[in-house]
Amino acid sequence: MIICNHTHPDYPDHWLIVKQSDHDDHCGLIATHLNGAHLWQPWDTRLFSLAAAMHDTGSAMWEDYPLINAAGEPWTYWTMPPDDHIELHKIGVAEARKVHPYVALLISMHVVGIHRDRLHIDLQPNRWHIPEVDTPKVLAFIAEQETLQHELRAQLPTLGDVSLMNDYKLQEVIDILSTQFSACGLGAREMAYVPDPLGQPFTLSVQQAGPWDMRMSAFLFEGDRFECPCVGRLLPKRVYADDTDFRLAWYAAPSRVLPYAFVR
Repeated sequence: MIICNHTHPDYPDHWLIVKQSDHDDHCGLIATHLNGAHLWQPWDTRLFSLAAAMHDTGSAMWEDYPLINAAGEPWTYWTMPPDDHIELHKIGVAEARKVHPYVALLISMHVVGIHRDRLHIDLQPNRWHIPEVDTPKVLAFIAEQETLQHELRAQLPTLGDVSLMNDYKLQEVIDILSTQFSACGLGAREMAYVPDPLGQPFTLSVQQAGPWDMRMSAFLFEGDRFECPCVGRLLPKRVYADDTDFRLAWYAAPSRVLPYAFVR
């Protein structure tokens, strides 16, 4: 889950939380509305959109039975210990394999990138980053996924290395665009590795343009405004006694539509 890094003026005593499954839906919405004239075209656009909409599928099961940390507050995707990510990642990749090898391959690369700085595609300062760790569980997981990726690649003989990496970069761009709203509080960001139609990198920048709007340059959607709302949930901001106490509040948390939009 993502605790939004911006407050809702009507609910100052609540956390505004976006589920990873709602973040998945948000990424799928963004992926299906990208203007292909400005961007690299994925190996299969329909499957690519499915991968974007499933990349955090493993977290959905955990969010049905979430835990709190030692301070009595909810774990988030960024504060959860790295080892605890692993089982969620495995679930997500297993579900993706039921869809298509390409979907599973992109999602496997994404979850390895969680532990390896998005496979080092972005070397700029002030970027999204979870410190890399080398625990036995993380190392075993990465080795397992690299073996799986090799098997999946063998099932996709027409997918070349350059094309795959450009598809991966585009997937990560979509993930970042979504989280710049909620997790980063509509924070400014530059991405210097976005693949153009020929696979050459260009710089995409976003910055806050209003309470819910982000200005994008270059603009990757049709028209001058792309509305991409996301669902959030209101949870009382307090110390929870135990997991059961938190779950009761979580299950009762009302939802709110967050009216995010990109503008030219």
